[in-house]
Amino acid sequence: MGDLRGSYRAQQDQRWKDPFYREFDCFIPTNYKKIIASVFSIPLAQACIHFDTTVTSVEALEDGQLPVCVTTSDGKKQYFDDVVVTIPLGWLKQHKDSIRPLSPRITSAIESMSFGRLEKVLIEFPVAFWESAGTDAESCADDTISFVHWLSPSYATSTNPRKWRLECVSFHAFPEPYQRNILLFYTFGDCSTHITSSIRDLQGKARDHWLQDFFEPYYSRLPGYAETCAPLRFLATEWCNDEFAGHGSYSNFQVGMTDAARDVEAIRHGMPERHIYFAGEHTAPFDGLGTVAGAYTSGEQIAERIVGSKQISGTTADGSVVRNSAIVR
Repeated sequence: MGDLRGSYRAQQDQRWKDPFYREFDCFIPTNYKKIIASVFSIPLAQACIHFDTTVTSVEALEDGQLPVCVTTSDGKKQYFDDVVVTIPLGWLKQHKDSIRPLSPRITSAIESMSFGRLEKVLIEFPVAFWESAGTDAESCADDTISFVHWLSPSYATSTNPRKWRLECVSFHAFPEPYQRNILLFYTFGDCSTHITSSIRDLQGKARDHWLQDFFEPYYSRLPGYAETCAPLRFLATEWCNDEFAGHGSYSNFQVGMTDAARDVEAIRHGMPERHIYFAGEHTAPFDGLGTVAGAYTSGEQIAERIVGSKQISGTTADGSVVRNSAIVR
């Protein structure tokens, strides 16, 4: 997996490089809180944002000659010159008919592209028992356990009879001040569905007990474990339970896809003739697919395209006045 604090991808195939990413692949040891606050500051101050509002349809009228109509669940209709749809691929796959008219090529691309079910479970311990005494993440990197992979575990038949594979990352491998006594587990596919469906209605200790029963067979086999190292708390994502995430995580390329690159390009191109565009990780540059950075880049690129399509005077190519644009997310 490489150095979790940021691996230089010098050997990466040249065709997948994008100048935006500077040829670096970094693991952020904290979270995106400060980044999101910075990005969100301008729209929060200058844009009209509707929270807790569900969009039911986005409709282009008269082949782009009229504004795009956005309808919400309360029956209200609003009209915009341009609409950027940033809804996740999983939701699009289940609600293609909510965008009208959707071109046959984009419809085919949405149906063809695959969508993953990655979930994460963070487990905090009183100590990083899996590290040898005195190990320092900077000076003794070779002695630091940063990544563990259970390929096909056969010793937890009561909780994992199908031997789902698991992976985890150690937050203790980070340099100070980011070191934490935390293991971040990654789950995939049917394993993710099993976990999220099992904890959906559980709260508090009942939820923690279920997660402990499931994951203990794995972390307890790491070196240095003892009963005194019992977890302090758990934090689990539930994308598979999230309607607006499409009951999954992000796009991927599974066996059987035949024209994946052109599918991505078709959605990325959108329907500019109807003033409807798409943004998100599933429309990102190929090097950024499935990533937060890729989603952000796709939004910037669409914004540049929309601005570039307008005249400096503030009118469209046909001379009509530019009113506003909407982002549906």
